[in-house]
Amino acid sequence: MSKLNAEERKARDNERFSQRVDERRVKGEDVVAYALANKKAFKFLTKSEKHSLKERQAALLEEANLKAKEQLKLKEQQELERIQAEFTEQ
Repeated sequence: MSKLNAEERKARDNERFSQRVDERRVKGEDVVAYALANKKAFKFLTKSEKHSLKERQAALLEEANLKAKEQLKLKEQQELERIQAEFTEQ
């Protein structure tokens, strides 16, 4: 078996991802979820699927930001409670 050069590997990989996306689309599976999990599948999505992907990415990013803010708020509240407890002990 001969080794493939970079261009041949890229073409082979692109063909594989194209087939995987098409198979999922035929089966009725969520190809957008697949593209979220595997960034290389993005270029094989249809225009509407790409739009849906961008919407989901934005929603996931917003959700992550909210979660981070909640965690920060919780840490600040815990720190405040700890300081208040130390102050009242004195």
